[in-house]
Amino acid sequence: MESKMKNKFLVLLTVIFLSQLYLVSSMTINSVTTSPSEVQPGEKFSLDLEIENNLEEDIENVVVSLDLEPTTSPVTGQIVYQPPFSPYKSSNEIKIDEIDSDDDEKASFDLMVFSDAVSGTYNIPVHVEYEIVNGTDEDEDFVVSVIVNAKPEIDISLEDSVLIKGTKGELTIKIVNSGLGDAKFLKVELSQTAGIQITNSNSIYIGNIDSNDFDTADFNVFVSADALSSLNLPVKLTYTDSGNNQVTENKVLSVRTYTPKEATDLGLINRNNTFTIILSVAGVLILFLIYRRIRKKNRSKRSGQ
Repeated sequence: MESKMKNKFLVLLTVIFLSQLYLVSSMTINSVTTSPSEVQPGEKFSLDLEIENNLEEDIENVVVSLDLEPTTSPVTGQIVYQPPFSPYKSSNEIKIDEIDSDDDEKASFDLMVFSDAVSGTYNIPVHVEYEIVNGTDEDEDFVVSVIVNAKPEIDISLEDSVLIKGTKGELTIKIVNSGLGDAKFLKVELSQTAGIQITNSNSIYIGNIDSNDFDTADFNVFVSADALSSLNLPVKLTYTDSGNNQVTENKVLSVRTYTPKEATDLGLINRNNTFTIILSVAGVLILFLIYRRIRKKNRSKRSGQ
C-alpha cells in the first residue's frame, strides 16, 4: 500500500514537472500596446504584440491571427460576445517568416473600433501557428485586452446673460457635451475676477451630462460701474469620464458688460427697464456720495475736538 502511494506521488511530481517544463518551453506574448493607449468609438488604432520564442529551437512560418468573430451560444445560437473591432485597411492575420530561439518579433495590426462600442475592457483571442525547424507544426492560443473609453467633450458658452454695469444680474453658463461619452458628477466653479463679484456660491454641482446633451449653471453676480466692457472669467470643470477617470478642465469664458444706454441702443433690454436701471445706478451713486459726506463730516468733528 505504501509502495503504491509512493508511486502515485512520483507520477504526480513527474506530471507537474513536465507541465511546468512545457509552460516554460512555449511561445509567450511579452507585451501588448495600443496607440493610443485608450481608444474611442469610431477611432482607428494600432495593436502591437511582442511575441517571444522560448523554445530551444528556431521557429518559422509563424502566423498570428486575431479572432474578431462573435461568440455564439451553443444552446440558443445568439451572440453572447462580440469584440467591437474590425481590421482597417489590413488583415486580422500577420505572417512572420522566422523567430529565432530566445528572440522576439512584433506583430502589428491596424484596427478600428465600432462606432457604437460601449466603454469597457474587451478581450481579443489571439491564435499563433508555427513550425519548428524539425518540421513539427504547433499552435497556441492567447487572450489580449484593449480598453475602449468614450470620452466626453465639454464646451462652455454664455447664454442669455445681459450684464449691466452698476447693477446685479444673473450669469448663465451653458455646458455642452459634444463627445461620445457621458460626463458624470460634473461641477462648475467660477473664479472671482475684477469687475464682477459673485454674490452666491461660486461652485455649482450639475451632475451627469450625457453625450450630445447640455445643462446650465446660474450664478448671481454684481457688475461694478467701472467694469471693463470685455472680461475673461476663469471657469473650472471637474467630472468623471466613462472610464472612471477624474478629469479637471480649466476654461475661459468671455463676458461682455454694457452701460444702460449701450444695452438699450442694442435692444438687449426694454426701454421701460432703462429708467429703472438708471435710477438704480443713480441710487448707488447717491448713497455713495452721502456716505462720503457723512464720513467727511465725522472726520471734521473729530479734528475739531
